[in-house]
Amino acid sequence: MAAQFHLEIITPTKVFDEGDVDYVRAPGVDGLFGVLAGHTDSIMALGLGEVKVTKGSAQTIYACTRGFAEITRAGVQLLVESAETQADIDPKRAQEAYDRANAYLAKKQDAMINEKRAVRALERAMNRLRVARK
Repeated sequence: MAAQFHLEIITPTKVFDEGDVDYVRAPGVDGLFGVLAGHTDSIMALGLGEVKVTKGSAQTIYACTRGFAEITRAGVQLLVESAETQADIDPKRAQEAYDRANAYLAKKQDAMINEKRAVRALERAMNRLRVARK
C-alpha cells in the first residue's frame, strides 16, 4: 500500500474529513497541483475549480471555490469558501444559477447590477456544472 496522508476540506459551515488518502489534485491560482505523502510543507492559494481525491481505487470529486491549502507532514487542509461533492450537486439548480448569472450580465445597462458579483456567480455555476457532468 502506498503512503497516505490525512485530508480535510474545510468550509465555514462544514468539514469534509476524507481520512487517509493517496493523492489530491487541487486548482492553485497558477494552475493545478498535486499532493502525495511526503510533500514539502507549504501554503498555496487555491483558485475556483475541481478537487480530485484518490483513495485506493476510489475517487471523489469536489467543486470548490477559492481559498488556501495548508500542506504539512501531518496532512493537508483545504480551507475554501464552499465545497460540494459531485454526488451532492443538483445539476438543475446549478443550471438555474448559471442562467440567472447570464441574465444579470445581459442587463449591463442596469446600474444596479454588480457585474463582478455576477461574473463570480457565473464562474461558480460553470464549475458546479462541469463537476456534476463528470
